[in-house]
Amino acid sequence: MIETGPVRSRRGLVLAASVVVGLLVIALGTVALRDWVHDRRAATAPPPAQGYFDLAPLGSIDDLPTDERAAAAVHRSSWEPRPENGHYNQTVPEELALAPRRVADRAYDPRWNGHVQDRISGDFTGTTDQIFQWAAVKWGLPDNVLRVVGFMESEWWQANFGDYVHDAAECPEAGMSMPCPVTYGIVGVRTTSWPGLFPWNRDSTATAVDVFAGWLRGCYEGWVWWLRDHGNQSRGTYEAGDLWGCVGAWFSGDWHDGHVGVRSGEEYIARARTLIERPPWLLRNF
Repeated sequence: MIETGPVRSRRGLVLAASVVVGLLVIALGTVALRDWVHDRRAATAPPPAQGYFDLAPLGSIDDLPTDERAAAAVHRSSWEPRPENGHYNQTVPEELALAPRRVADRAYDPRWNGHVQDRISGDFTGTTDQIFQWAAVKWGLPDNVLRVVGFMESEWWQANFGDYVHDAAECPEAGMSMPCPVTYGIVGVRTTSWPGLFPWNRDSTATAVDVFAGWLRGCYEGWVWWLRDHGNQSRGTYEAGDLWGCVGAWFSGDWHDGHVGVRSGEEYIARARTLIERPPWLLRNF
């Protein structure tokens, strides 16, 4: 007599095991596909609307990261709304020697040269957004503040230039046709305010953003003493801890000057805060 029961049982177990293995393979494949899609999206995605980084506390300037540590914190993505910036984004200064501020002038805190100017390097390459991130981490600033100033100054074009002067002695290069521009770059860095900077504010996106972010941090720390003599006294005199006041001063050179509706620091601040609420760099037509 042929016994078939145990054979059928073994076949049933094999079939059941095959089904379990198949389901496991499908599940693992689904997880792998989901992870791949997630990683792919992250690798090509713009920054989140709220940005990545927050403002480091007042007085933390001694604890700010090095260029290398800041670079390691950057969220990597191939997202690049301004491919025309490519050459500028890959340019690092061969030699950057900013003229130190004269302490005797009492225009800046004596710590300015060592803690701000000496840290400016432009030593980073990446996409336009990665450069904003790098500078934000390096100087302990919200990355969206750098993005919004970049938008207002140039709509993220490093080839931006302006602020024409009629004095040949103020031109950044000899032989330039008159009038000549003295402000260059994605965040509008004025050559005449930073002796020794040109041509890197024109040729290197990272240098331009590094200068702006360093100035903004130093201003936030209360080290831009010349701002005490400027602005609208009814809104208080310049002091540490007012980041938005420093944003307005970058534009106007005054402290909380003017009012909303006219070209002024206050108008610049109001526009920046409005734009951050609905970041234009995330709009489809940016």
